[in-house]
Amino acid sequence: MHEYEPRASVQEPYGFLSYGRNPESPESSEPPDELLVRFHGRLSRHLRELTDLRAGIDAVYLDQRIPVGTEWKNELKDRLARCQVLLPVLSKRLFTSKWCALEWECFERRQQLQRDRGTFIRNAVVPIRWAPLRPQDIPSPYRDVQYSHQDFHKDYLRDGLLGLYRLGRHTTANGIAYQLAQEIADVAVSSRLEPCDPGLFDDLFDSMNGSAGEEP
Repeated sequence: MHEYEPRASVQEPYGFLSYGRNPESPESSEPPDELLVRFHGRLSRHLRELTDLRAGIDAVYLDQRIPVGTEWKNELKDRLARCQVLLPVLSKRLFTSKWCALEWECFERRQQLQRDRGTFIRNAVVPIRWAPLRPQDIPSPYRDVQYSHQDFHKDYLRDGLLGLYRLGRHTTANGIAYQLAQEIADVAVSSRLEPCDPGLFDDLFDSMNGSAGEEP
């Protein structure tokens, strides 16, 4: 009789949320990106329910949760080197953010490393439709990703999660969060993207010094 060996989980965290930050608004008392933070919590909870993620580990990385005193550039490099799936939050602020472009370039460099090794299986990028965007509004490289979510609710494809939340369509938005968690878990397991040395990104981060402010 063979001794039972538990299945090893994929590396953690499962996802890295790449998003363009909203500025403070004098017209509103709501913190910037409050809806995104709530969505992050729901998405993370679903991933814990769907996977064997260990307690105390981030299911989805969100840079607002960097502990005070942390060397944040090293933190970002480490998470980009270990996360299993990149989750670009599609919005006009994402498309104009130099830091989001950097995160994409780091993740793509990591995927290219695996292509060079001959072990690449599938693209480990799952975009999240946040703002209502027409197809022509989405620039390359984001529009080149094949995940179009055609099985998702048509209103999500048209209005994005932000539109659904703002229109009071919370039940639909919450269902989309669950579908996204399922897709992220599937991509994480099937892509088997290997972690890399965070030093692979040093030159990319160095190139940002003095060109895009102190923090993403």
